[in-house]
Amino acid sequence: MTRSDVEIAASRYRLSGTFARKSVQLLAQAVSVAPWLFLAATLSAAVFSLLTVLFGNLLGQITDDVIVPGVAGDPITGVWGEYTQDPLEAAALAGGAFIAIGLVMAVFVAGRRGFQGMAVARVGGYHRGVVADAISRLPLGWHRTHSSGRILSAMSSDSETATSPLHPLAFTVGSFVMLVAAGYSMWQADPWLAITGLSVVPVILLINVFYERVITPKWNLGQTLRADVSAIAHESFDGGTVVKALGAERREGARFEKAARDLADADTRVGSTTAWFEPLMDLMAPLGALALAAVGTYRASTGDASVGDVVAAMYLVTLLAVPIRGIGWILGQMPQALVSFRRIGEIVSAAVEIDEPGHLQVARSGAASIRFESAHIGADDGGDGQLTVIMEDVTIELEPGTVTALVGPTGSGKSTLALAASRLASPAAGSVKLDGVNLAHIANLAAHVALVPQSAFVFAGTVRENVTLGEEFSDAEVWEALRRAAVDSVIESLAKPGDDPLDAVLDERGMNLSGGQRQRLALARALVRRPRVLILDDATSAVDPQVEREILTGLKGSDDSPTVLLVAYRLASILLADRVVRVDDGRIVDAGTHEELMSRDTGYQDLVLAYERDAEQQRLAAVTIDGIADAGAAGEED
Repeated sequence: MTRSDVEIAASRYRLSGTFARKSVQLLAQAVSVAPWLFLAATLSAAVFSLLTVLFGNLLGQITDDVIVPGVAGDPITGVWGEYTQDPLEAAALAGGAFIAIGLVMAVFVAGRRGFQGMAVARVGGYHRGVVADAISRLPLGWHRTHSSGRILSAMSSDSETATSPLHPLAFTVGSFVMLVAAGYSMWQADPWLAITGLSVVPVILLINVFYERVITPKWNLGQTLRADVSAIAHESFDGGTVVKALGAERREGARFEKAARDLADADTRVGSTTAWFEPLMDLMAPLGALALAAVGTYRASTGDASVGDVVAAMYLVTLLAVPIRGIGWILGQMPQALVSFRRIGEIVSAAVEIDEPGHLQVARSGAASIRFESAHIGADDGGDGQLTVIMEDVTIELEPGTVTALVGPTGSGKSTLALAASRLASPAAGSVKLDGVNLAHIANLAAHVALVPQSAFVFAGTVRENVTLGEEFSDAEVWEALRRAAVDSVIESLAKPGDDPLDAVLDERGMNLSGGQRQRLALARALVRRPRVLILDDATSAVDPQVEREILTGLKGSDDSPTVLLVAYRLASILLADRVVRVDDGRIVDAGTHEELMSRDTGYQDLVLAYERDAEQQRLAAVTIDGIADAGAAGEED
């Protein structure tokens, strides 16, 4: 969606005013998503309601014209008397009319349920789509300050709960036709019957006002705890290796158990509140019928109403239990629906507050330059627009087609600098430019800049799907990217004989690949897009040094070599760079070639010595492991 689309979506989730006003706003938003389906469902329900009242009136007529005269031995009156004076034959004719009305009612019931089901499903899908789009627009800072459980809750339970009052909506709205028609019919027969029969409606509204005030905070707490349970489960599953390796199963189990117990307690409190509300709502219609029986008996005894009028009124009031129950269901579900609706709206509104990147089109021709001009680069804190500055006064330039290595101790700001070059971190002051154009003003920056993070995410799906991510790339382009990332032989080994390797299925999170293979697949995902700037945020840390050297050498030697910004932790990687930038404590300390920094920067010298020692230790460890393996193999042969 465009920014204007997001703003429109956000405006549809804004609630204000009283509970009744908010309820109307929620229902109006839902109807606007699928207006024709809701209209068809409501019209079907309205026709059904009219037929139901017709059925009740017919029952009253038969009582006065057929049953009472038949019992007393008097002539049958009304339309039935025009056809026959035989009570049984007249009752059979009336029964035929009942059956005909019932068949027509069944058709409209099926229509109402079908249209209503499709409408509710479409609204639920709209909620999920809006949340997914908003989440994709929100910056990394927002995701850092909001748990995955909160997001999953919005996508699943909140989107589902926000539609809960919609299931009986068409029937309930259509039943207002029944309410009006029944009230009018009873008023025509006797005003006191109408007043008595409809007196339960204001009582229902008063009960719901009290219920809403009691249930809303309880439901809000329950939804928050439900998100907490999802977040803990997500963390435990994601960190399964750590949990098992460090023996933290009991700790994680206890943490999840506490959250689940808290959620169960909250849901129990919601259930106990609902337990008295729903029976109380169900009690209203029988109480109305009982009152009507007393009043009707008196009115019939005085001759102000006929027996048929009282029978018809009692039947209609009994039927009113259904629309009253529908109203009660909507009102009962509305508090929690409003809570979930508001939680969805908070996410959508947060996406509106994010600055929309500009729409300047930049030509895609060859490697691009990246220039930081007195940039103070920060990470947003997830919602209030404030930035925590991590890198100060950055002024460097990456020349087109060159490789620049970022070096420095952990936490010095290297990754922040890399994120800023791909517009995933924001300059609080100064600017970051691509070919002289501010990154904030460039449309479709991903067509120019590709970032490969250290943590390579692999989707459950085929190799082709993981590399293309749904974009149109030929198989030849995919294979070329895999070759440049030195992962083509791995992909070929995944396929069964006779199958296309690109159709090989990767497990969730790429668990059938090693860490280095996942990193190379992520690199291929970036290379297939032919970026003009390639940012490697320690993206080959799990790759064998020799393979890494081949990859980086290939990037420099190709005709369409991108400008490369490399967060480096290996001396071999640094030596391949045209320029080295040393970062420390949020500032650029020095920049130049490797030889220049070695000659003048003692801090750089210390880093290089540390990298050399680390590389030597890794080499010795590998030799030791190989020696043990060779010795074991020799022992087996002996």
